[in-house]
Amino acid sequence: MFKNKFFRLLLLMVVLGVIGYTFLSQETKNDSPEKLRAYATQIDRERREKDNFFKTGAESPIEDKAPFKALNYFVPNMAYKLVAQVMRNEDTTTREVKIPMTDGSIETYEKFGVAKFEINGQPQKLTVYLLDGLFMVLFRDQTAPQETYGGGRYLDIAASELQDNKLPLDFNKAYNPYCAYNHNFACPLPPKENTLAVRVEAGEKNFEK
Repeated sequence: MFKNKFFRLLLLMVVLGVIGYTFLSQETKNDSPEKLRAYATQIDRERREKDNFFKTGAESPIEDKAPFKALNYFVPNMAYKLVAQVMRNEDTTTREVKIPMTDGSIETYEKFGVAKFEINGQPQKLTVYLLDGLFMVLFRDQTAPQETYGGGRYLDIAASELQDNKLPLDFNKAYNPYCAYNHNFACPLPPKENTLAVRVEAGEKNFEK
């Protein structure tokens, strides 16, 4: 069983994500049409690069690559590109937490804090983990399991993106773990408190073989 703590497609993908946050996180309410188009183009480029990796990469989780064409996504939507206020976990006794994996094993993660934000005017919060210089957000929402992976989706954000306890959360970049494509991988399950009571119509949808 391969351990897939979280998906790192390529270092390039992380770099592109950081560039995207830096370029687009300054304004979220008064974006120009040109900026919106640039954002959609960026997301489309990242998705095509990921599709190509899944189709041709030696480390792709897709076993039968011949029929694979592309993953399924929601259309990019700036309403799901947010900035969250992070309440740091100052309690050292709860810093390390045990996260169950899909194969029944347990992994230890650092609980960094709680991100608070709004979706469609409704207050939300998600526990944020820190691992190897990346913030990890493991979550489920009300699109699962019919439209999105029932085991939950992930967001990865470079730790350097945290500024004044504010963290960009771009759900258009939400992705499925490897176990969504291949049962030979074991992936962390989102904690119960990271089940959102709203629909997040952004990011990756269910994988269709």
